[in-house]
Amino acid sequence: MTDRPFGQPAKPSVFAGFLRLLRGDAAGIMQFGHTPRAFLLSLVPLIALPLVVAIATLASGAFLRGISDLAAAVCVLLLPPVISHVLAKRWNREAPWLRFATAFNWCHFGLSVLCMALLCMALLCMALLIGLGIVFGSAGAAPGSGGVVAVVALICLGIIGYGLWLHWFVARWGLGVSGGRAALVVVATYAGTFTILIVRGVLLMDRG
Repeated sequence: MTDRPFGQPAKPSVFAGFLRLLRGDAAGIMQFGHTPRAFLLSLVPLIALPLVVAIATLASGAFLRGISDLAAAVCVLLLPPVISHVLAKRWNREAPWLRFATAFNWCHFGLSVLCMALLCMALLCMALLIGLGIVFGSAGAAPGSGGVVAVVALICLGIIGYGLWLHWFVARWGLGVSGGRAALVVVATYAGTFTILIVRGVLLMDRG
């Protein structure tokens, strides 16, 4: 596969690039930086929450738990760029890798925020429907707990499916590889991530 036939935008914008990638516009990949500084900046919002949680855990006196939680979060965040770099090097695609890794991090963060917003809106709407049913005496017509769980589960499945597609799309055009190789990046990344999470879970059970 040849390099991307996209020009460098006059004023790159992470937000604009994220929105363009969300709707399947491959040219959005060029909105992201391709320097070490741009890559490091893309990690900042991803590490912020785990860092706050770790500090709160340390402040509560659980030193080992706080350190282990932070270490696990860092491993999970750094694993995707490590895996994709190994594959990019093998495929002679190191040149576009830095831009891809930067775009992947920002898309991961943006999609996480978007998912939380959608889930909150869904739960708010369900709570509103239940409240209206109670007020107007038609509680039986309002969705019960099973309905709420079903709706949330469907939203989560949709988000997971879309997230997998977005990761594949960013790998496809960010690295400039075939669809099959982009799928391999996705599979290897998630396999490695789940391995870390499973190992951590086993260690926590043993410790407990």
